[in-house]
Amino acid sequence: MTSNPSNETQSPSWAALSRHLQRPAIFLLILASLTFVVYYSALSFQFVWDDLPQILNNPLIRSWHSVPRAFTSDLWFHTDRGQIYYRPLFVVWSILNYSVFGLKTWGWHLGAVLLHMIAACVVYLLVRKLGMEHWTAALAGLIFALHPVHIECASWVSAASDTMVTIFYMLAFIAFLQSRSSKQNKIGWTAISLLLLACALLTKEMAVTFALVIAAYVWLFPPETLARARWRKIGNAALAALPYVALTVVYVIARKIALHRTPAQFDPFHSDIDVLLTLPLVLANYLRILSWPVGLTSLYYTSYIESLGFRNFFLPLLLLVAFAGLISYWARRTGDRVVSLAGLWTIVTLIPVLYLRAFGNGDFVRDRYVYLPSVGFIILTAKAIRLLPNLGSLSARTAQVAASVALAIALAVGCLLQQVYWANELLVFYRAYSLYPKNMEAIVGLGASLLNEGGAPDRAISLLREAIREHPDFAPAYFSLAKAYVYVGRKADAEKALMMGLRWAPQGFKSVGGRADLAGLLGEVGDYDHAVIACSQVLREEPNLYSALYNCGNIDFMTGHYVEAEQVLTHAIQIAPDQGAPNYYLGRSFLETGEPVKAEFHLRKAVALDPNIVDNHFWLGRVLEQNGDLNGARREYLQVLKLNPDHVGAKTRLAAVQANQPPIGAGR
Repeated sequence: MTSNPSNETQSPSWAALSRHLQRPAIFLLILASLTFVVYYSALSFQFVWDDLPQILNNPLIRSWHSVPRAFTSDLWFHTDRGQIYYRPLFVVWSILNYSVFGLKTWGWHLGAVLLHMIAACVVYLLVRKLGMEHWTAALAGLIFALHPVHIECASWVSAASDTMVTIFYMLAFIAFLQSRSSKQNKIGWTAISLLLLACALLTKEMAVTFALVIAAYVWLFPPETLARARWRKIGNAALAALPYVALTVVYVIARKIALHRTPAQFDPFHSDIDVLLTLPLVLANYLRILSWPVGLTSLYYTSYIESLGFRNFFLPLLLLVAFAGLISYWARRTGDRVVSLAGLWTIVTLIPVLYLRAFGNGDFVRDRYVYLPSVGFIILTAKAIRLLPNLGSLSARTAQVAASVALAIALAVGCLLQQVYWANELLVFYRAYSLYPKNMEAIVGLGASLLNEGGAPDRAISLLREAIREHPDFAPAYFSLAKAYVYVGRKADAEKALMMGLRWAPQGFKSVGGRADLAGLLGEVGDYDHAVIACSQVLREEPNLYSALYNCGNIDFMTGHYVEAEQVLTHAIQIAPDQGAPNYYLGRSFLETGEPVKAEFHLRKAVALDPNIVDNHFWLGRVLEQNGDLNGARREYLQVLKLNPDHVGAKTRLAAVQANQPPIGAGR
């Protein structure tokens, strides 16, 4: 029997506190507040990693008019059509965030933290609906709120889709449970459950397992009349799951229609045997980060198993067998079917991420993928603590309270110490590289961060060259190395890096996004002929791809094809009106074709959108000077010198303007 604090002799103060905490509204308010306090520092974090293409450079989130497009295209349609991410409700959530917060990072992070707070509260409601008493549900909600494995979802905006799908998934299951217990409104609750499942499916692919969880529940909790009829139990479970299977099939069809093409496998070089041999290690790693959430990072490294060994195969397999055996023994010994359900929830909801061919070699484990499965694991943890017996002089209640407090403190400290690694890109990739130096994404990400944030191009170049020597088939490393060479003015070396990439990692240059990036880099190194050819090919295939339009318009400008640049860049701005760079080059193009009024309009937009870019202010000053606004030109040149005191062009133009105009405030 599980002891209950309310049934034991308590001091008056504890009894009063216990009564208050047993009121769901009060407990949930405290739970949400504690979660917010733990993750408050995340509000100061920057956009990192996938946030850049999904938020900063995503035209789809800029307007509510894009909502229909969200349901008919890939999440990353603006970078590459050959992707697998169909998440329209996550795009709608992003549109909502943008409409409220613009590009203010604190607002987006606030949204991610609020979602995690809601998820923790829904865990409490789910556990209560499964028939467990208040304190077990409260402990489950608390552990879920504070578990460090959830840092990625609570601290990284792009991982909020995992939080959203988990909320919808749990609510759909709660509605299903309500339909089972309701005598008057069974159909209504079933409809609500199906609607919530539809929301989950349209948020992230993890929800495709829902029908299996329904079948498992109905199998474990059959009507009394079917308790001993195995085949009838199976039929009953299949019948209950059927509406959810049908909805999932409809989703799969809609998803196939929306995605423009079937993506290739990330790693076609490993056999099915390699996949099967690697699965125990992947599952054991997920079990490890759930049980011991230390050393968490954005990028682990778990490579394919090609030769069997004790540590890479037999030990993980033994751990998994032991875990399954423990759950089975616990369920049989206590007759607690919720234990079986929680164990199955943990495994079944992981199924979508066990298709290892959808990932690159080594990239099989992510904290965010275990957000939904962790619900089952955490229910087991809460139930285990509530089963603690008398320990010496400690009563069962005291032992349970002490264990709960100790665990909550440990989890909270783990959160506070490890969430800082999501503060900016340099910390994200430095953490990953320091723990898993063989992960190529970590190496390339760190190289780019050292270039963009750390101001250490030589270190970035050295790191990327070493990575290419170890993995010459990893295309992103060549792109990053070329960008690093361009940064330090070594254009010949940049072009050489691109040519090496085309030779050794041609697959990375075949996607539309890859070819658009290649065109942009070829333009930066001065190989305009090949850049124009690459641009033309990309735009013929994907005429609305923002990165291609911007890169190609930039190349047309640099090659003196100003009319063509105006056409392409105007199209780019129509797709992404809040991007400053195409407005800058469009303004420069209009200046070259003798249209200074249009040039001023777009250069003003570039300054408004990217106020810290020196060239935006300098060329706005030039066009203002040409249009006769000498006071305005002077202000822009002064702003250039504020940003870069050594800018020779701004000093020269400022001196010329000051020699021909009265002080600011007089005249125009």
